[in-house]
Amino acid sequence: MSAVFSRLAPLRVAKYALGGLLASVFAALLGLSYSTSAGVIAILSIQTTRKQTLTLVVRRFAAFFVAMALAFCCFSVLGYHLIAFGLFLLLFAAFCQWFGLQEALVMNTVLVLHLYAERTINLFWLRNELLLLLIGAGIGILVNLYMPGAAKTIRQSQAQVEQAFRDILQRMADRLLTRSKQDYTDTCFAPLEQQLEGLARKARENQGNALLSDQWYFVNYVTMRQRQLTVLRRIYDNIHRLDQVPEQALSIAALLEDISRSFHEHNNASALLQQLHGMQTAMRDEPLPQSRAEFENRALLYRVLYDLEDFLQLKADFAAALTDQERSRFWGD
Repeated sequence: MSAVFSRLAPLRVAKYALGGLLASVFAALLGLSYSTSAGVIAILSIQTTRKQTLTLVVRRFAAFFVAMALAFCCFSVLGYHLIAFGLFLLLFAAFCQWFGLQEALVMNTVLVLHLYAERTINLFWLRNELLLLLIGAGIGILVNLYMPGAAKTIRQSQAQVEQAFRDILQRMADRLLTRSKQDYTDTCFAPLEQQLEGLARKARENQGNALLSDQWYFVNYVTMRQRQLTVLRRIYDNIHRLDQVPEQALSIAALLEDISRSFHEHNNASALLQQLHGMQTAMRDEPLPQSRAEFENRALLYRVLYDLEDFLQLKADFAAALTDQERSRFWGD
């Protein structure tokens, strides 16, 4: 039962009910005809984020004036007959499709149906329809201004994601020093991928609700972590293919442990990259492998090391791209 209630998004349901009721009551108090249409408009105006709601309302207002102009032309020329209404629908639907305003089609068609039912288009009825739109859209915006803060939830999800990364990296360090990889599976990646998708959804909604501040930080953070997860999958594949434990595996395993221990949102990866570059230089100066098996395993280790460089560079690039305001606000610098 709780799962069903969660899918219903109780806050959104409450907003629909409250917005529809308030808009209908307010329109009725003003003596507008078809007052319940204001309630429908309010419901249709409530979107997932504040920015989506404001954008939708602006687009619908633009389409409203076009709809009224087309209705006036069609009904004036052909009279108040179904053929005139059909012509209006054809022209208005084509306009909405051409300009990407499909979401304005149904709502404005309902308003034009009021004119068709009254068999007249004059200033009184144009004012009535405009006020219905203003009240419905206005109440929809007001109701949707309340958005519970997502920062705490995002931070909690971040902590879970980063712990999952630490666990994967530590497991890689352990398995790199184990010859048999039969019980080393990739089952750890799917849950982390789902966690990142959920965090990405929360970050996008948070950005959409930030009318006066920039919240792209969280969106960019998730994108960076998703790219790092792709790199970790490559590293896993190469570790899984190892059938020996070359001497170089010891230093790479130690690096993986260092990355796991220091894995944190505020780490710019600079020191880790320097450590890795030193290892690359040292490995290039080592004697060549003496057997085919040694050559193949060392080649896999080289690939692991260079994938780790990509992994760390993604974080370094993310840190370098932060603005001073983002560093101060999210990293406390």
